[in-house]
Amino acid sequence: MLTIEPYQRRWLLAFGATLALLLSGAVVLSLRLPSFREPAFNFYAMQPGQIFNVYGLTRRQEGSVKLGFAEAYPAPEIAAYGNHIIAFFGADAFGRPEDAEYFFNYYYANLSLPEIRRYLLRVAQRNHLPKRLILVQITPPNADNGGFIIDRGNELPPDLLLSGREDGGDSGRLLPMVALSWELVSNWLHEILNYNTVIMSLFQHGDYEDRTLSPANCHDNPPTWLRRLPIGLQTRLGTYGGLRCVPQLWSGALRRDGSQLVLGPEKRTPLVQNESALKEADRALQTGDEQKIAQEMQAIDGIGRRHGVKVVFIVPPVYETDRRDSVVNRILDRALALAPDIAVVDHRAMHSDPSLFEGGIHASPQYYRVLAEELRQRGLVN
Repeated sequence: MLTIEPYQRRWLLAFGATLALLLSGAVVLSLRLPSFREPAFNFYAMQPGQIFNVYGLTRRQEGSVKLGFAEAYPAPEIAAYGNHIIAFFGADAFGRPEDAEYFFNYYYANLSLPEIRRYLLRVAQRNHLPKRLILVQITPPNADNGGFIIDRGNELPPDLLLSGREDGGDSGRLLPMVALSWELVSNWLHEILNYNTVIMSLFQHGDYEDRTLSPANCHDNPPTWLRRLPIGLQTRLGTYGGLRCVPQLWSGALRRDGSQLVLGPEKRTPLVQNESALKEADRALQTGDEQKIAQEMQAIDGIGRRHGVKVVFIVPPVYETDRRDSVVNRILDRALALAPDIAVVDHRAMHSDPSLFEGGIHASPQYYRVLAEELRQRGLVN
């Protein structure tokens, strides 16, 4: 019989107590974070030119600002759903700058197709799907070596994970329920055992007014003492000290139509071709995943059909050389072939024009004007 020496027992007790204390502290700190989902922020109430500053928010909080808006307020005629890849897709692409009542971009962190499906189910439950057109972005395979297409980013609030059951996505059988239970636990752990959650919970408060500003009214330079500090300290002290007119704090800021503010040339991410090395070791898609991709696309298209709204999937380009024969790219090719009745705008071939990109994997406003024109030619928008 295995025996435990007294000193080993003391060590195990000390270890267990320390782990429980640290985990409890992480839980308490996570509960201090404002959700930024309720009460919902009203983007329609913003004035043209204003921005909503997301600096210092966790990725889940940043996405929850839009989620709360999607749940509480009717959608416009056209809306886009996806992840940060489409951050710069604004209503100006349709010639209607910041017209949130016509177009809104609900992009959210690293959402993949299964998560977008659950997001749309929740919005449909509120009767807040767009009136005319749902645009769903698929992460270009060469952007993240197949990542964030059918895997999960663990950034949705846990209650949205349950919405997959509403369309039969998760049945009442044992194995699917076990998988869903583990997903909920994993999602919860990813949020609370995160250094961003711990650090930001010490400083944040949930005041929307402090985060809404008009850059045109910001004429003051940062204080001299702030400019002498390293850039990392400048941004943190500026965020938590109420210095809203520091341009370094506007990275990721949201415009009235949900799109991300385009920063000046000096603050933009340098263009890098082939930003993802497509290493075999970190490939996120495997042979056979084309079936799962096609199934998710069909399920999302089904949500639109049930509510009388057209769904179009978009595959934006990546700034790269010709890498059409990559393993992950071929898997998406096969997935699209398995869903021939689904409407898709596939622009992966537009990979070489630098004017179409704000970064290696982020398309620029110029690209979205090209996209809008194609939608017009297909008779999907006016």
